[in-house]
Amino acid sequence: MSRSMTDDLAYLKDLAESGQNAPLLGGRFLAWWGGLVTIAYISHYLIATGATGLPNEAYAWLWIGFSVIGFGGFKVMQMTFPKSKPGASSLGNQISAVVWMAGGMVLFSFFSGVIIRSVLEGRASLGFLWSVPLVLGIYGICQLTSGLLAKSRALMLAGWGAIASSGVAAVFTGSNTVWLVGAIVAALTVFLPGVMLMRQEPSEVV
Repeated sequence: MSRSMTDDLAYLKDLAESGQNAPLLGGRFLAWWGGLVTIAYISHYLIATGATGLPNEAYAWLWIGFSVIGFGGFKVMQMTFPKSKPGASSLGNQISAVVWMAGGMVLFSFFSGVIIRSVLEGRASLGFLWSVPLVLGIYGICQLTSGLLAKSRALMLAGWGAIASSGVAAVFTGSNTVWLVGAIVAALTVFLPGVMLMRQEPSEVV
């Protein structure tokens, strides 16, 4: 084998390994959704405990606002995301994106069903009460998967923490405390790791 071919193979091997270990680039999306969910859960808790003095109709406005702002901001970030970021096409980033997309679709399907049930019954479905353990469990699976791929101890800890917290939330389901549990877990396992990933992102120019 010629020296030139050997050098080419070595270069391709290094390129593949660097792509495999490329940093995850979804930090801005984690920080966005993690921060928004934290604020929404705290707001729900304040309404539920009567601290705000708002009527029950405030729940609808809260979650409608959450959906509009959340998906609106998400789409803007998608459109403005720099495609030239090094590592954007790496296996880790591609799989992480698919895992989070699948998790998001599960939650969309769940809440669509809960909303339909609520409309049919003319009152809030019990599914809403059990949404927090489900949301935290989805967060945990996605964070753990991303952490294992990126070999990130912080993301793996966040994933295990969210998975464990799903059981804690189930214990408190039916009480107002569950919303505080959800807020704390979303802040620590989604928002904070998102900020950390943003700080670790490479510049657009290598």
